[in-house]
Amino acid sequence: MKSRMLTLCITGLLGQAGCGAFEGEATGVEEALVESSQAIRGNVVSFNGAASSDLLWREQSTGNMGVWFLNGPVLSGTAALAAISPSLMVQAASDFGGPTADPDLVYHSTTAALGETVRFTDSTPALLGMTSISPVLPSSAWYVAASGDFNLDGRTDLVVHNRLTGQYFYRYMNGVSSLGNSPTLSRPLPWHIVGAADMNGDGRTDLLWRNKSTGQNEIALMNNTAVLGSVALPVLSLAFYAGATADYTGDGRVDIVWHNPGSGQVLLWWMNGTSLSSTSTIGVMGTGCPAWFSQATPPPAVYGCWYLVGPR
Repeated sequence: MKSRMLTLCITGLLGQAGCGAFEGEATGVEEALVESSQAIRGNVVSFNGAASSDLLWREQSTGNMGVWFLNGPVLSGTAALAAISPSLMVQAASDFGGPTADPDLVYHSTTAALGETVRFTDSTPALLGMTSISPVLPSSAWYVAASGDFNLDGRTDLVVHNRLTGQYFYRYMNGVSSLGNSPTLSRPLPWHIVGAADMNGDGRTDLLWRNKSTGQNEIALMNNTAVLGSVALPVLSLAFYAGATADYTGDGRVDIVWHNPGSGQVLLWWMNGTSLSSTSTIGVMGTGCPAWFSQATPPPAVYGCWYLVGPR
């Protein structure tokens, strides 16, 4: 199947910066077309090896993938990535021990029966293949919420959340193999994990929580499974969802990027540790698309509607 080219009208920090589109055209799922190089350096997750973090996009109805290349907080270009089956949804982007040092993408099965997979890429760019994560999650109620090094062993782990009970645990990883799970923790719904990153700069991965009923946001400061404290962030309309957590301002601190599928606004929260410093609009991605809350459920599978799915 073919996907139409999605025009991007870019509103940068200095005003209207022009329009562009994902370069190339995705013509089918699970087909290597155009894959950008990738690099992880501290809080930077780059899909073209540049010094700035980028944004990963997904059109769930076709399985098409795209990336916004950023120069700091300014949109500088776009590209199409290799499409992947709509039966999978993107959960995380990090290094899961692929054949190269470039980060990999974690996919979760929308049918639960397929479990989780990791997609390996290199910087040529090329798709190097996919492999299953072992073992699969306990049931279809569990999903991969985000990734980070929670036990400080230098390897990327997964935080797994239960959309029905509010329970969560860490799956400690060695590449795509599980080293075991942490004790199961719990927080009452409707709070959901929507990101994981070192927000306060202490070297430990923290959790970003969002309330599905009120739009409240909170950072849980973590030491592995121990909650050291929490910091409330400003409330944001449920028209927005948290799509990415990385350094987008070049100051070494983790920022938060939000997307409003209805208006198309891509909103950057410039973070100073656990405090919101300022906000700006990176650009506009589509308008008139259904709302989405988090990776607890797949993005709406509406043709032409793109959703921000990482890095996180």
